[in-house]
Amino acid sequence: MTKKATTKETLLIHACRLFWSRGYSNVSVRDIAGAAGVDVALIARYFGSKLGLFEATLDTLEKIDPAEFPTVDALINMVVGMYANAPKGGIEASPISMILLNANDREVGKLVAERQYECWQRPLEKIIGSKSRAALFFAALMGFSVAQKTLDMDGIAKPGSEEHRAQFRHMLTTALESPAF
Repeated sequence: MTKKATTKETLLIHACRLFWSRGYSNVSVRDIAGAAGVDVALIARYFGSKLGLFEATLDTLEKIDPAEFPTVDALINMVVGMYANAPKGGIEASPISMILLNANDREVGKLVAERQYECWQRPLEKIIGSKSRAALFFAALMGFSVAQKTLDMDGIAKPGSEEHRAQFRHMLTTALESPAF
């Protein structure tokens, strides 16, 4: 038996979906309240403001824990598995789309960059042992995502296929093999 989500949880779920799939500046509090089926005043009550609600969505990001990845290969396996099982387009929210849609936003771009560093970049640096290789690793992840989801490039295998996983693994491994700068 599952428990029913509270109003606050429901607002947060819909805020993640909308902010992360359409971008902070393209979503109003009315959009979120409407999707959640609640009065818009409840956003102010629970989160203070639209910005407070966006910050709460950032608090839901999964963090990479270096202790869980004794080897770089374990990290690659996790990222490939996570990426292979991620939502593929449509209105689904993903951390990658959240970054792509919000990193350049005037209001929240700095928050997104700070959270990306805290949740992913700093832990990647610890696991990989190099700032530049960790940055290249994350850039490969983002680039592969853009090539597949945004540009729908020919030559990228069908998502979910073994060939797709192999291509992604190759990109990540290649980023780690490049010389450190």
